[in-house]
Amino acid sequence: MIALYGRYRVLPAFLTGPNICKLEAGGCQVLFRTPTAALLGIPNSALAVLYYPVLALGLYLQKPILLLFGISTLAFAMTLYLAWRLLKDQLECRICWMGHICNGVIWGILLLRLIL
Repeated sequence: MIALYGRYRVLPAFLTGPNICKLEAGGCQVLFRTPTAALLGIPNSALAVLYYPVLALGLYLQKPILLLFGISTLAFAMTLYLAWRLLKDQLECRICWMGHICNGVIWGILLLRLIL
């Protein structure tokens, strides 16, 4: 939600990191408005607002773990690419990294549930 807010409004620099956020209005908007912030034409953060509740609902309704793992694999592939871009472009984004860590943990847990 914070990243989606940052696409349209100014975020305080402490939420994302001072190196990138000094670029505009004393807060961060720059990173969330790049073409990479909407890989599929929809803001990545809007996809996350859908992804996490759908995944939670799937777990609650005990949907097949293979289906949930497949969905999380798509999100994890996207997160690997976006994390690579952050590193490649030497960008700092605490919100982004928290999302990438969460996606990695979710993917890892579902992988373990799939193989165990």
